[in-house]
Amino acid sequence: MIGWSAVIRHARAAAFLTGLLVLVFSVFSSALVGRDKQVAQQDHALGLTLGQQVAAVKNYFEQSRAIAEVLADSPVFIDFFQAPGTTEEKIVEGGPVLERVDDALAYLEQLYPSRIGEACFVDSSGRQIARIVNGIPAKTAELRNYENKTQYFTPTLNLGPERVYQAQAYTSPDTQHAVISNSIVISASGHTGIVHFEMALDALRMPATTSGRAASIIDAGTGRVMVDSRAATTTSGTGDRMFDPIVTDGGLTGTTTLGDRRVAYQRLPATLNNANDWYVAVSAPVYGGGWTRGFSVASLALLLGALLTILISGLSFFSHSRSVRRAATHDALTGLPNRALFTERTQAALRGGRPAAALIVNLRGFRNVNDVLGHKHGDQLLNQVAQRLVKAAPADATVARVGGADDFAVLLPGADLAEARAAAEALLAVLHRTFMIDEFHVDVEANAGMALAPEHGADAETLLRHADSALHLAKEQGSAVQQYDPASDGNTASRLELLGDLRRAIGTDDQLSLHYQPKVSLATGRVTGAEALIRWQHPVRGKVFPDVFIPMAESTSLIHPLTSHVLELAVAQAKSWADRGTPIPVAVNLSTRCLLDPGFAAQVFGLLYRTGLPAHLLKLEITESVAMADPEKALTVLRALHDGGISLSIDDFGTGHSSMTYLQHLPVDELKIDKSFVQAMATSHGDEVLVRTAITLAHNLGLSVVAEGVEDDAAVVALRVLGCDVAQGYHYARPMPAADFDQWFADYTARLAVTVA
Repeated sequence: MIGWSAVIRHARAAAFLTGLLVLVFSVFSSALVGRDKQVAQQDHALGLTLGQQVAAVKNYFEQSRAIAEVLADSPVFIDFFQAPGTTEEKIVEGGPVLERVDDALAYLEQLYPSRIGEACFVDSSGRQIARIVNGIPAKTAELRNYENKTQYFTPTLNLGPERVYQAQAYTSPDTQHAVISNSIVISASGHTGIVHFEMALDALRMPATTSGRAASIIDAGTGRVMVDSRAATTTSGTGDRMFDPIVTDGGLTGTTTLGDRRVAYQRLPATLNNANDWYVAVSAPVYGGGWTRGFSVASLALLLGALLTILISGLSFFSHSRSVRRAATHDALTGLPNRALFTERTQAALRGGRPAAALIVNLRGFRNVNDVLGHKHGDQLLNQVAQRLVKAAPADATVARVGGADDFAVLLPGADLAEARAAAEALLAVLHRTFMIDEFHVDVEANAGMALAPEHGADAETLLRHADSALHLAKEQGSAVQQYDPASDGNTASRLELLGDLRRAIGTDDQLSLHYQPKVSLATGRVTGAEALIRWQHPVRGKVFPDVFIPMAESTSLIHPLTSHVLELAVAQAKSWADRGTPIPVAVNLSTRCLLDPGFAAQVFGLLYRTGLPAHLLKLEITESVAMADPEKALTVLRALHDGGISLSIDDFGTGHSSMTYLQHLPVDELKIDKSFVQAMATSHGDEVLVRTAITLAHNLGLSVVAEGVEDDAAVVALRVLGCDVAQGYHYARPMPAADFDQWFADYTARLAVTVA
């Protein structure tokens, strides 16, 4: 008979074993659930990235077709067919007809550098009329006469006019790059031809990430991997056959595991006007290989020991402590170190008087992304910015998110001035490449301020504050990178004081005024208008330049009352001139924020109604970057202004992010060529070509052209030869107060009357 003590011992052993089994089963179940959760998260992330890549490819095709359609609308190709003479007579090198064709093709490459390397114009026999490769026209003897044997020729003719054909990817015989071609038919006067250009396939290559995620484009017919994050782009493929099961299966979309990688894919089948049949795939290393992922063998063995509960409690406490520490030292959105950890690391780097540099990088116009696209897309942009900064920063650097939503700091231990500036320029360069946020292409500009230790500060707080001061100086001066300058350090207090002074100047004081610079017709010599330029005479500081206070105003809500004030002064002056019998249209520059304000057009028309100024006597000037910041919203406001009779102008053309498609659809009447190109015409053939092609483009779109920065008779003569319409610059007059403008106008009109007589 078994004694009671034995029963108790067996019961205790059974209870102990049961408890261990329950504990092991719980751990096992938790591990499986955790792994499944990680796999689901990985699939979700791959799906999001796949959606972005598919959108990028579709946009690539759409943009290529849009470029072809816009190019086909240029009258230079029809003019070539209609010009008298045979083709041989018209393609003589240096001939005016051929030169216009070459200019049109060359300007296409200038608008899309590194993406379009070759463009040509071909007649229906397959003979090339003109060809441009990397901006250089081919000589007549080098033109090919067998384009009818190429893969794009017959399908393009079969499509007929107004439809773009995109041939299968191939290696360009001219640039040796992997490309797809885009072709469209031109017909006139019984003649038929084709405009053809090549887009670089490498533009679709997504950089490989530190997590091992990669994107690939696979030919659905051959299974060749044509574009891949991890290899150079060629039409012969990378040699990787990993995706063969997907191609063999022929499915349209899905997620699968191929070898040691998890793959999400989608097929983009060929269409009537696009011969490319592609799979777009996004892949990453498979998460885990078994249920023990995240647990060591030693840890699992300890589960069977008597100290299991203590161990788990200790691990839980450690994990909790680490989470608390991370939450206190890292940014929740980007995962970067926060200001506290950045300060801690900076202080450590400065111990013993060691050298270091601190950079602060700020995104210009980030608030517009939140306002226009929403905070979700703004957060995605910040995450991509953080990833690019970490990848571009030196290995020993610390990248942190500090201060405002779009402020990032970079610590460079041991760096001197040259190394810090080189690092800052490299960081800004990676930010100036287009971001893909869902289906949106977002371009941002950025500034950087830098401070060096020990000369600019021996402690973390001082160094960071001085880097921030340098950042504000960079914004005010319009420079990309600015070093801390003690002489210019009014820092926050001075900046706030100057903003307060500007606010009072707008509201009550008589410190702000407008100067006017005339615009003169190159054909008749008559004054066609005047540009209004704001001036600030501060009672203490004296003259404050617009480059200082306008960027400050644009970074705050003060830009709205400042713009309203300038418009009121300009409209009042234009009304005064009109009432005197000398109506002179007045041009006013607009900020980005004005075009993002749906009520701005109503505000302008209300001002015109109150003053009685005819709408055609007011011209509003916008820069390319302003129009491109949010094209759809900008178009809504611009169309409302234009439909109301207000003339619109693109200012500083050539210095912004030009888009041929948007330029065609913007409701503008005038294009102003930036003075940097006009003033360099005499010494730079490239600038002279750009000015000529810009004039041709504008006239083809029905726009008048104004050349800025005209300073001598030689420029006037050259611009007349090129067909420019209006000139503006010191050759005629500097900006001046209204009273001085009146005197200048009277004297100039009198001299002109004598000259004409």
